[in-house]
Amino acid sequence: MSSPFPGMDPYLEAPEIWRGFHHSFADEIKAQLNAVLSPRYYADVEVRTVLEEVGVATTKTVYPDAAILETVVATPSSATAVAIPAAPIQRLAMLPEEHKMRTVQVRETATDTLVTAIEILSPVNKRGDGLHLYRAKRKSLLRTDVHLIELDLLRGGERPGWEVKEPPLICEYIVLVNRAFCGDMRRSEIWPVALDAPLPLCPVPLLPPDADVPLALGAVLVQVYQRAAYARRIDYTLPVPPPPLRPAMQRWLAAHLAPPPAPTAQ
Repeated sequence: MSSPFPGMDPYLEAPEIWRGFHHSFADEIKAQLNAVLSPRYYADVEVRTVLEEVGVATTKTVYPDAAILETVVATPSSATAVAIPAAPIQRLAMLPEEHKMRTVQVRETATDTLVTAIEILSPVNKRGDGLHLYRAKRKSLLRTDVHLIELDLLRGGERPGWEVKEPPLICEYIVLVNRAFCGDMRRSEIWPVALDAPLPLCPVPLLPPDADVPLALGAVLVQVYQRAAYARRIDYTLPVPPPPLRPAMQRWLAAHLAPPPAPTAQ
C-alpha cells in the first residue's frame, strides 16, 4: 500500500519513525544509484555518530544500538553494615545522545575519490550545536571539488543553507544540488517542494565529461514506504506531527484526507 501523499509524507517526520526512515532512505538511494551508475562509479553509505547534549532530565527515551544491559547492585554481606540514608533528590543525568547520521557518497571506482555527497538532513542537523557542526561540514565540502546534494525532508528546524534562508522559501521540503567545477562561485540549483507536490527527479552530477544520472526520489520514497509497512503503522486520523502546517497546506490536507462521502440511497 502506498502513502496517501503525492510526495513526502509528513507523518514520517515523527521522531519514533524518522530514525528508521532516514536509515532506509539512504540505503535505497544507494541501491537505485548503483543500478544506473556506470562502472566508473559506485555509491555507498557513510555512517557517523553525532553526540547531542540533552542536559539533565527526569525522563528520556533511549534508543540503544545493541542491547539493554541489566546491572545488579551488590548488597553488603556484613550484618553490621551501616545504613546510609538515600540522597533527598535523585535525577537522571543523561549522557550525550547518539545520532547515527548517514551520507550517500558517490565515488570513483578506480581511485575511491569522493565525487558527490548526498546529505539527508536530520533534526540534529537543523538545531543547536548540530546545526553549527553541519554548517561547518557544508562549508568544507563547498571549498572542494565535491558536488553536494542536500535533501531536506523535514519541516521543522532551521534550514542550514544560506541560499535557502535569504530570502526564505515558502515550501515544506527542499532538494538542493550544488555543483563543483563552476569557478570561484558555486551556484545551488533548488527545488522547493510543497506538501501537495511530488518529489522531483534529482540530477546527480559526476566527473566531467560524464552526464548527470537521474535519482527518482519519488520512487525511492515508494520503495521505502512499502518495505517498511508504514501504511499499517501510521494513523492518518491523528494530527500531522509538529511543526504546524501553513494554512494553505492545512486546507489542502483536510480535503485530501477527508473520508469519501457515503453513497446515497437509491
